[in-house]
Amino acid sequence: MNMPIQGLGQFRRPAIVTNAYSRPHQRNAVLAALSPRALSVLESHLRHRDFPEGAVLWDAGVPAERIYFPLSGVISVVLPVKDGLGIEVASVGREAAAGLGYGLGQFRSVTQGITLISGTFSYISAQALANAARQNEEIARMAAICCDWLLAQSQQLAACNAVHPADARFSRWLLQSAERVEGEVIPSTQETIAQALGIRRTTVTLIAQGLQMEGMISYRRGKIRIRNREGLRAAACDCCAALGRANWPAERFANSGAEPVDPQSSVC
Repeated sequence: MNMPIQGLGQFRRPAIVTNAYSRPHQRNAVLAALSPRALSVLESHLRHRDFPEGAVLWDAGVPAERIYFPLSGVISVVLPVKDGLGIEVASVGREAAAGLGYGLGQFRSVTQGITLISGTFSYISAQALANAARQNEEIARMAAICCDWLLAQSQQLAACNAVHPADARFSRWLLQSAERVEGEVIPSTQETIAQALGIRRTTVTLIAQGLQMEGMISYRRGKIRIRNREGLRAAACDCCAALGRANWPAERFANSGAEPVDPQSSVC
């Protein structure tokens, strides 16, 4: 069941504070995987800001103006549908970039980007990244792999939402989020998770209560702590493996040096 997009947080325009960072790019895995030469092409164009939970990064129906590289936190990619409803079709943390689309034209985005877990993101204008991809094959390859990651997630989650029960999807979502925040505590509410999964808040509450009684998780004041990761993994659907760390863009990029990429078909 699709639920109102508004439930993914109070969707407000980012009240952003710009911070001073000293070469923070190592905190994003795909930026860290770039050679010094390739990174130097991007570095002068990259900016870094803190984004609160619920910040709208881009809207559906307009061209995406920025590409985001999370240094911490998680971005939810939401597909809006009729009557203000929507569902998460991908999410991006430190393993990749968000806001990308195939081709170099200024196509209208069909998705909306929202800060699911607050954090610090590096970002670059879509045009600057497109120009860099034309100049540098390594950047084009990185962008293409990040695009593939978004497509792979959307395909996997379409099947997951159709055939897997809510409790298995909930466990999968928790494990994915824990991998991205690299810890056992996920700063997210049951309402936010319900909206991301497209299920009722009451359903999420019942599932969370059951997992807490089994000793797999505990939750309090907008934070969920994983207590038994292996038990939660056993309860999760098999999409965990398909969307796990082994398939993250940074892993693919590190092993893709021999793969040719046409920069005209890769980014933005």
